[in-house]
Amino acid sequence: MGRVSVRSLKEGMVLEAPLRTPEGRVILGAGAALTDKHIRMFKIWGVTDAEVEGFEDESLRAEEALKSEQLARAAALVARWAPPPGEDPFLREVTRIATEEMATRLLKEGNVPAPWVPQRPEKAPPLPEERGAELGAGGMRELVRHQVRLVSFPAVYFKLREIIDSPVSSATHIAEVVGKDPGLTVRLLRLVNSSFYGFPTRIDSIPRAVAIIGTNQLTALALAVSAVKVFKGVPAKFVDMESFWEHSVACGVLARVIAFALRLPHEERFFVAGLLHDIGRLILFHKVPWLLTGAMEQALWQERPLFEVETQILGFHHAALGERLMAEWNIPEPIRALVGAHHSPSEGENPGEAAVVHLADLLTGVLRWGTSGSVHVPEADRGALEVLGLAPEALESVVAQARRQVAEIRRAFLL
Repeated sequence: MGRVSVRSLKEGMVLEAPLRTPEGRVILGAGAALTDKHIRMFKIWGVTDAEVEGFEDESLRAEEALKSEQLARAAALVARWAPPPGEDPFLREVTRIATEEMATRLLKEGNVPAPWVPQRPEKAPPLPEERGAELGAGGMRELVRHQVRLVSFPAVYFKLREIIDSPVSSATHIAEVVGKDPGLTVRLLRLVNSSFYGFPTRIDSIPRAVAIIGTNQLTALALAVSAVKVFKGVPAKFVDMESFWEHSVACGVLARVIAFALRLPHEERFFVAGLLHDIGRLILFHKVPWLLTGAMEQALWQERPLFEVETQILGFHHAALGERLMAEWNIPEPIRALVGAHHSPSEGENPGEAAVVHLADLLTGVLRWGTSGSVHVPEADRGALEVLGLAPEALESVVAQARRQVAEIRRAFLL
């Protein structure tokens, strides 16, 4: 008996053992003689190889050796940026998923992008001349106030909330507000026509789209689109905004998938919190780029997560800054709290809910789904993850669901 790659299967070969799909379902029994139709269907079902009487495919051994080599290389790469899992089954599972994803990428592309891998400088970089620690809480307040003056939050979000909260509002009233914002209109129609909703025919009517997506999801969409507009002008020399929003969208999608898996109510707020969790870092890129780039250099030298070095240099970090900005914008408190606690959920008032965004950020960072500037992924808050109550075995399904949605949701937000 030998294993034969699906590419090498021939008509007339006889199965030595039952053939199963990747999900484990038997599709052909032992002793069955293969036909051309069978072989075509195997490829559709995702079958990679079969056990066949009297044949063995030597190329499979070479493939397995290559996979083993790339897994080892992927494990070494992931260890460069991920926190050590130790004996924690949860973190071991996160690392395993990331390692397999990196190995697949290595097999396809031969390497990973250079910015993913931490490169420690040869000598210690100087600390920024203007030490932000001297600013304290007053400095954070001034940064936020100046940001609010610089760019007022788009009125469409607050108008939507006003109409939605009105007892006499209707989908038609809401659609009128949406229709006045072309960017929001396009994103709404893209989202409602995505595979997330799965309608067989295209939705072109704004009132119908509003009815389908729901008011809570609509206000979440408006808030997210508005934030993208506000920070569109951050210079590319400081941060790759495409990668930043990829990271943000992925974190939002993962947070929503996790919240749904845990049957938490109002999962759209987790999506918004995940999407906006690093908005404070955009303020720093926008207003004090010399301090943040200095912090990034120090994070590489010290081999620490960026938010820790932000605190060292500024006296506060981007999560607290983002929470304060969202308070100035009058964003609902539950979303603000999730943003502010995403690096330290155990210290928040609701560690179980804050752990949703914390875990989403951890997964996004280890999987390298975009980046917001931090090369080293922060340690997990293990206490909060225990409160969360998600089984390690559920992580693979969570990541698989999010992977299917991220690219399409990203297109819905970022034209």
